[in-house]
Amino acid sequence: MFCIKCGHNNPPGSNYCQKCNAILPKMAEAEIAPLPKVNDRYNKLKNAGDRVKSGEWTVDEYSDFLAYIFNALAQKEMEIREIEIPEESFEDFREELEIGFSGIELYNQGISEMRLYIEDLDPAHIDYGLELIADGNDRINEAMRINRENRRKIEEMNIDTSTFM
Repeated sequence: MFCIKCGHNNPPGSNYCQKCNAILPKMAEAEIAPLPKVNDRYNKLKNAGDRVKSGEWTVDEYSDFLAYIFNALAQKEMEIREIEIPEESFEDFREELEIGFSGIELYNQGISEMRLYIEDLDPAHIDYGLELIADGNDRINEAMRINRENRRKIEEMNIDTSTFM
């Protein structure tokens, strides 16, 4: 896995760059299996919404669940935003970052919308929040696809240049 900060080629499954100690994106599993259109987190949010609407969960349980998910996502977002990208490489990652961060923003908007249910018990908030999250998930999956494509290009360039040495 190539480090986006310094370009060092790290062994698969590495969490940190061996050269500069930057956090590496966790994409190795995505290379092995195709990405699902709707991921586990979406399914958990949908299931939680169904439970609170049916009365299986209390509003407080639902509120606690949404707070937990929101905090977990905020931590992931912070980790992603802290990855340093050298200025000379930024253009190579611009599309991936813009799409990925727009997906994160849709996730945040979706959870905020779902939290409105807690105030007025209108199930439309849960349904609309899930729509936003599904759109966000699609964008994040697209950013991950672009990331894989960019890494393949980098790997091909490294292979091509090494054959001329």
